[in-house]
Amino acid sequence: MYKVLIVDDEPWVAYGIANLIDWESLGFEIIGEVHDGITALNMIIDKQPELIISDIRMPGLDGIQLLEKIKEKQLDTKVILVSGYAEFEYAQKALRLGAYDYLLKQVDKNKLTDTVLRLTEDLQNRHQADKEFDVLLDDLFEWLEPDNTITIGNFLSNKGIVSDFPHFRFLCSSYNATQIGSLFKEGMIQTEGLAAIRLRTGQHKVSVLLSYDESKSPLQFLNYITEHLSDAEYTGISSIGIFSTPLAKLYQESDVAMCSTVFHQGEKVIPYKLQELSPMFRKKIIHLELSIKEQARDQIDSMLDLICELCKEQRLNIDQIAMIYNQIVSIIYKYYGNSNRTIEIEHLHYEQIIRYYGSIELLFNRLKSFFELFTEEEVYIHNVQVEKIIDYIDSRYTEDILLSSIAKNFNMSIGHLSTLIKKETGATYSDYIVNKRLSMAKDLLIDQSLSVHDIVQRVGYKDYFHFNKLFKKHFGITPSKYRKL
Repeated sequence: MYKVLIVDDEPWVAYGIANLIDWESLGFEIIGEVHDGITALNMIIDKQPELIISDIRMPGLDGIQLLEKIKEKQLDTKVILVSGYAEFEYAQKALRLGAYDYLLKQVDKNKLTDTVLRLTEDLQNRHQADKEFDVLLDDLFEWLEPDNTITIGNFLSNKGIVSDFPHFRFLCSSYNATQIGSLFKEGMIQTEGLAAIRLRTGQHKVSVLLSYDESKSPLQFLNYITEHLSDAEYTGISSIGIFSTPLAKLYQESDVAMCSTVFHQGEKVIPYKLQELSPMFRKKIIHLELSIKEQARDQIDSMLDLICELCKEQRLNIDQIAMIYNQIVSIIYKYYGNSNRTIEIEHLHYEQIIRYYGSIELLFNRLKSFFELFTEEEVYIHNVQVEKIIDYIDSRYTEDILLSSIAKNFNMSIGHLSTLIKKETGATYSDYIVNKRLSMAKDLLIDQSLSVHDIVQRVGYKDYFHFNKLFKKHFGITPSKYRKL
């Protein structure tokens, strides 16, 4: 059954819509009637209904503002707005913002039935498309795993595609939720001097394998970006490959380049650069280790700041930044391995760094906060507060909540919060979130009416590949194969 929420500041109107048609026969259940936009938004976030029927004019948060909030938070729900004749301009604005439809007061029974039937058909079609998408992603997941050695030539043969061009590049682009569904069409695109295979490689990602001749038309792929990827939020470009190049190698390069845009603000398109780390990094890290060994707090902070600035100046890829970060974490374990506080710091993959930190500065501040704990006076937190923290996390683990925001909410340092979470749960914050999400995903996979695409979003992930990797790492099997057990 699909879920519908009715929103109107006049209770008798909401009641009337709820009882106007036989919702159950149309495949819907009413999950509530609410009378203001703010309550509605909270309920939408919590219950994730497929349909909202809302009045346009309401105090506090009106129907238009509610629609804008839904769009801003990228919530996957359709909105039908109810308006009076004098509010026609509002209705036009609502349609421009992505409202599914609008109905005039008094709501006509037949018109409402027809609109809901049309929506039901659209939802069923999308559900079928999501199932097909799950199968596609499951295949791609295997092909694009970093350790998969399938070559570009073998991949093309598997797809039944013949390429007339000798050179290849992968482009990986991210889009917002409202763009991705409308723009994506998998398949082959051919123009003069270039062929492109479009593959959707995540909830908000499209990857393109370009085939062209670098010797004859070296800028052909740049023309493709200009013409076809101008609406992308960010795009990463791999190095050049040939038929014998592993497909996964080029994909990983394009994904790393795209993720690196987070740390290189202002740039929408970044090519992958395989560069040797400057000898200066090695010198700075050696100096940092000496400072850590001597517990020279001021020097530690100074060296971390210098390494952070060096990362920015040399415009390193995110995987190189992750490597440097993990080197420093290894040094911390070397000298503080016997301390309980090492549980507050952990090795991270570049995808985790993107997810939990919005800038290079925040990443290195995390390292600095670790050392602060050794000069701070121990703080003892009452068990009740610990329970509140865990309850807070348990009620929001499907959202992307930074550890720093939780620390701010409970007025404590990130380091102390990490310690409390580890002592209470036996896991680091990130591991605890992953375990909660994957446990929820296992339960949801039992429900055959939900596509894996739906489940990924419900448990708090936006990228199918990342979810698939985590699931397989934890349970030794992909979600799609687990469902078939």
